[in-house]
Amino acid sequence: MNSNEITFYDLNEDHKKLMLEASLGNKGKCCSLSGGLCGEIYVFDQGENVYPRYVCAKVPKRLGNASQEDTAKRFVNELERQLSFSRHMFVHWPFDFTEVMGVPVALFRYWESDLDKLLKDNSASDIQKLSIMIYTCVGLRYCYKNGLIAHQDLKPANIFLRDVKKTFSELANLDIYNIALIADFGLSNAASSSNIFDGTRPYMAPEQWNKEDLSAATDVFAIGVILYELMSGGYHPVGIKLQDYWPSPKEGNSKKWTREDSWRKWVTTSGCKIENSSCQLSRDLLILIQGMLSLKPRERPSIDEVISLLLRQIHTLSNASHEQVEFLVSYFDTEACSDPLEQQWPYLSERWKQFSNKFG
Repeated sequence: MNSNEITFYDLNEDHKKLMLEASLGNKGKCCSLSGGLCGEIYVFDQGENVYPRYVCAKVPKRLGNASQEDTAKRFVNELERQLSFSRHMFVHWPFDFTEVMGVPVALFRYWESDLDKLLKDNSASDIQKLSIMIYTCVGLRYCYKNGLIAHQDLKPANIFLRDVKKTFSELANLDIYNIALIADFGLSNAASSSNIFDGTRPYMAPEQWNKEDLSAATDVFAIGVILYELMSGGYHPVGIKLQDYWPSPKEGNSKKWTREDSWRKWVTTSGCKIENSSCQLSRDLLILIQGMLSLKPRERPSIDEVISLLLRQIHTLSNASHEQVEFLVSYFDTEACSDPLEQQWPYLSERWKQFSNKFG
C-alpha cells in the first residue's frame, strides 16, 4: 500500500458512513455507530417496509501500531472462529462479507436490543432474566464443543436479544421468548493464540488478571457477574450500581471504578467477595453465583451445572415456563448444524472463501 494513499481509517466518521453506504449499495442509510474492543459497528436502516429492517456492518479497529494488513488478518481469524460457532440459535452469525476501500467488512442482522439495554430498563421478570441466562449458557456450551476455549469478553452489551414473539405471535403467553445470541468473538481464544488476556474489567476473571490459563471457567466467572447484575437490578458484586460508575461515572460519583487497579484489587484482595448484601436474591441463586465467582477456576461450576441450576430456579417460579425452556433448549441443540459450511450455506461459503483468501 502506498504510504501516501488515504485509507478508510484516515476518514472522519461522517465520511466513513458515506463510504459504507456507497459500498454496500442497497443496505439503506447508516443510522448509528457503536464500538467494542476490536471493532466498530455501523447500523443501517433499510426502511420500514424491508425485513429485516436493520442490518449492521462490522469493521475491524486498528489496534496500536498494527498495519492495515495485520488488522485485516486478525479480523479474518475472529470471523473464522465465529463461523465455526454460529450454527446455533443462541449464537450471533454473519450473513455476508465485503470490503470498503480495501478494509474487510462483515455483515450481520442487527437485533434492536441487548442485555445491557434490558438492564437499564429493569422491567423484565425474573423468569425472563433467568431464561436469557440459560440460553446464553447453552450457546456457550455449543461453542465449547466446536473449538471455543474462552470467549474472554462476555458482558451485557455482547449478548444480543431477539424477541421471537414479534415473529411468532401465536406462542404461549410465557415470559421466556427473549432469545439470547452471544456476539463479538474478537477476543475469543486470544490468550491461547496470541497471549492476550484482555477483557472488560468488571467481568474479568482472576486468571485473566494473573495471565494464567483460560478456559470455560473463565466465562463462567463473567456469567456469574452478569447474573448477579441482572437479578439485583444492576448492581455489580463489588456493591455499586455499575452503570452509575462504569465506564464513566455519573456526575458527582467517584472515579475509582474507572481505574484498572480498583478492579484488580476486588479480585486479588477481597477474593471477588459479594459486597452488596441488601440485594434480595434467593439463597440457592446466591450460592450459585458465589460459586461462579470462586477465585480458583476448578472450584466454579461447569456450564452444564449452571444451566441445570438456573432451570431449577425457573421451575420454582413456573412449571409451564420450565417445561417450555427445556423444550426450546433441546430443540435448538438438536437443530444446531454440524455440516460443513459449503453444504449448509453455499452462498456464504463461497463469499467466505473469497473474503478470507483476500484478507487472511
